[in-house]
Order: sequence, then structure tokens, then C-alpha cells
Amino acid sequence: MRSKYLVRSFATLCGLLLTIFVVSCKPSIPSEYIQPSEMEDMLYDYHLSMAIANRDGYTDIKQKAFKLAVMRKYDVSEEKFDKSLQYYIRHTEKLHDIYIELTKRLENEARTQGASESELAQYGDIKSKGDTTDIWRGNRTLILSPYAPVDRESFEIKADTAFHKGDRLLLSFNSQFIIQDGMRDAIIMMAVTYTNDSTVTQYQHISSDSRNTMTIDAGDSLRIKNIRGYFLMLKGQQPTTTFKLLILSDIHLVRMHVRKQEATQPADSVKESDPIRTIGGEPVSSQSPPSQPTPPTRTPADAMKERGIPNRSR
Repeated sequence: MRSKYLVRSFATLCGLLLTIFVVSCKPSIPSEYIQPSEMEDMLYDYHLSMAIANRDGYTDIKQKAFKLAVMRKYDVSEEKFDKSLQYYIRHTEKLHDIYIELTKRLENEARTQGASESELAQYGDIKSKGDTTDIWRGNRTLILSPYAPVDRESFEIKADTAFHKGDRLLLSFNSQFIIQDGMRDAIIMMAVTYTNDSTVTQYQHISSDSRNTMTIDAGDSLRIKNIRGYFLMLKGQQPTTTFKLLILSDIHLVRMHVRKQEATQPADSVKESDPIRTIGGEPVSSQSPPSQPTPPTRTPADAMKERGIPNRSR
């Protein structure tokens, strides 16, 4: 009896020691680098300051001034910030987690500035609603640098029976750059092949922190067969010791069925009593809703002032 008790006690002790060993061996971020919670706060302030730089006209000098203002606020040297970013670039899964939370914070900030829900994410919550469906199946957030193999992300979607003639495609995403030196430059390409084997291809440069959209519409007589594309961050002429980072977030690829009668009906033929219908949406009354008080405008500069970041654009 005693021997069984000792065996159970020994097994319990071994299990406890194994748990402690596993927890203690869990990889953590070395202390010489900025920890995730502080890095998230710093990147949040960085992107707020870049919003002002872009609004007033982007220059390398302005970018440098705003970056140094954020460093001073957190009492972090530029060298430590740059080394920390290099660490996170090498461990993109950690940076990905930071940007998932950061995207939510930036979206909330835009909302407090008076952005409407439709402006924030016109198709962001669409899964399958009537004739409008978000068909993107990849990660909603991508992190790219100019150096292979993380300089590009490809995607491919094969059409199924849910696709119809005349479908339109709308690709949308947020772009955010963090650059030590050099130009901001990336490319998005999307190619749509139709059942008659014709292909429509579009390219678009990404060069700023903004909401980007790309639309492909080949008319109402063709059915989509295949969709391919890629995001590519260009290297430029800077040395390999210079870090450049592009964060693509809130990615959506929306397929819209366009009913022929809706697409061709003249605007003046809609009766005043008829409801206005959006693609894939519910009928909307043509009567104007009662006016609501306009919320006070809150600019990125106001947000920076609240967080103690000097405004270097003045």
C-alpha cells in the first residue's frame, strides 16, 4: 500500500517538474529589446504621428522628426528602437500579434475622430450577405519586408458555383510603413481569368499609410474562373542593414453580384415611393432620417497632444 502511494507521489512530482520545465523553457523576448506591450504603444504613437506627416505632405525630414518625438516620449534611444524592430522582423509571428491589437486601436482612434462605420470597414464584417460576399481566405494581416522570402505574399482563389456572370471584385486593405531610410514602395497585382480564358490584370503601387482599394469589373457577360495575385514589397537601392517594413491589415476581397436590371435602370425611373436597395443589402427608405448632431472633430494632432507627443509639423 505504501509502495503504491510512493509511486503516485513520484508520478505527481515528475508531472509538476515537467510543467515547470516547459513553462520555464517557453521562449521570451530578450530584455535588451523593447517588450511587446511597450512596442505596441510606441508603434501606435508612431502611426498617429505619421498620419499628421502624410496629411501635411510627407518628407523624410518630417518622418525623422516625428519618429524622434516618439522615442523621446518613451525615453528609448533610436538605436534600441531600430534593434528591437529588427528583432521583431526576424520573429514576424510576434509582430503579427502586436499588429492585430494595433489595428483595433487605430480603428477605434479613427472612430473617435468621427469616421463612420462604413468608412472604417465598408465590407469588413461581410461573411455572406445576399449578393455580396467576402471571399478572402488568407490572413487578414500580412507583414512584408524587402528581403526574400518575406518580401511577397501570393494568393489564389478558384471560382465555384456561387460565382455568376457579371461579378465585380473589390480588394481593400490598410497599408502602414515603418522605414529607416529610403522610398516607400510596394505593388499589389490581381489577375482575374474568365471562362473564355481571357484575363484582366491590374497593378497598383502602395506608397503611403492609407486605405487602398482595387476593383475589377469585366462587364455582365463573363463568369470568373480563377483569381490570382500577390503583394510585393520592393527593395530599392538601400543597403541590407536598413530595415523597411510594410504592414497590410484588414484585408478583404469582396465579390458582388450585380443584377442586370439594377445596373441598367436609369436613376430617374426610380419612383419616390420605392425603397432604395443596396447590393446585397436590405431595402432602405428613401425618406431622409432625422438629422443627428455632428460629433466634434478630433484630429490626429489632438490625439498626439493627449498622448504627450510633440507636434513637429509646426
